[in-house]
Amino acid sequence: MLLAAIIMALGVVGQLANAQGIVYNCTWQTGFMVDSFLGMYCNNDNWADYSYDWTWLDTSPCLANAGGKLYPYSSGNYWSTCGNCTVFGTNVTFFMTCDCLNAHGRFGPASYDLNQLVYNRDGVLGCFEYLGNKTEIGPF
Repeated sequence: MLLAAIIMALGVVGQLANAQGIVYNCTWQTGFMVDSFLGMYCNNDNWADYSYDWTWLDTSPCLANAGGKLYPYSSGNYWSTCGNCTVFGTNVTFFMTCDCLNAHGRFGPASYDLNQLVYNRDGVLGCFEYLGNKTEIGPF
């Protein structure tokens, strides 16, 4: 319980420092997961030339799994105890849901609103000090 409280407290600080709301400057409708990697189109700083760039971010270092709950935590490595992740977005949220190992030693659903943690920096998704990559051409 203490570990979960510490992770949660650190996560709140990280949220305040990094959250920029990806649903407002990325096309969350095209976002999808491949293993722990989140991919989507995001606005870059030069809209006149490219408008949107395709970007991938490994979300594993962004979150920790503590007893079957996902928390923002730099170097969290949730992917070591979670799998089968999907995303679902709206105009205000972008939830990632995974099957994660819980306190009872079983896998169960765990979700986190990535819109509160992941940011867009010039067409590149990031969290904490981690940045993904970007290309001018994506899968769509």
